[in-house]
Parts: sequence; C-alpha cells; structure tokens
Amino acid sequence: MRSKPIVISFFLLLAAYFYGMAAISFGDRYTFGGFIVIATIHLIFAYGIKTGRDLVVDVAPHIALLDFLFGLLWVLIGLSIPAVSLTLLSALALFILLDEDVRVELKS
Repeated sequence: MRSKPIVISFFLLLAAYFYGMAAISFGDRYTFGGFIVIATIHLIFAYGIKTGRDLVVDVAPHIALLDFLFGLLWVLIGLSIPAVSLTLLSALALFILLDEDVRVELKS
C-alpha cells in the first residue's frame, strides 16, 4: 500500500479537526485565530506532500511530533476523547513519517 495518501489524509484530517476547533471557539479571538493558523499550516503541509516538496517532507515529522506533544499535554491536563484522538493519530503519523522508505516515496 502506498503511504502518500495516508500521510496526506493525516494532514487533511488534522486541518479539518483544527478548523472545527476554531468553529467551536469562535467567540474567543485569540484561540480562534490560533486554530485557524494551525489548520492552515496543516493544509499547506498536505499540499506540499502531495506535490512532493523536499522541504515539506523533511519538516513534516517535526509537525507531527509537535501535534503528538501537544496532544499528550492535553491528555495530561484533562482526559477527553478529542485529546486522545489527537495523540493517537499524531503518534501513528509520526511513526509512519519516521520511516526512511516512506520519506523517499513522499519526495517522488
């Protein structure tokens, strides 16, 4: 199975997740803006991986690591379904992105 659609789906799913969180926090200006920025970054990464940009593919594991760490912090603060889903999805994406064969495939 090709891993490129899986990685693109991960970034698109997280973009939709953060846009949804932005919609929920519409009243709070800074939280809303922060979620919009994070979601847009995930969309840019999905597009960059789809087109095979080397820089985006090299930085993508770092973004997944940040998602994982913030999800883990969110779980430690308060156990909730969104926190656990973000943590598990980010951990899976990080595991996939750290494989060298996957990175070579993403750059093609």
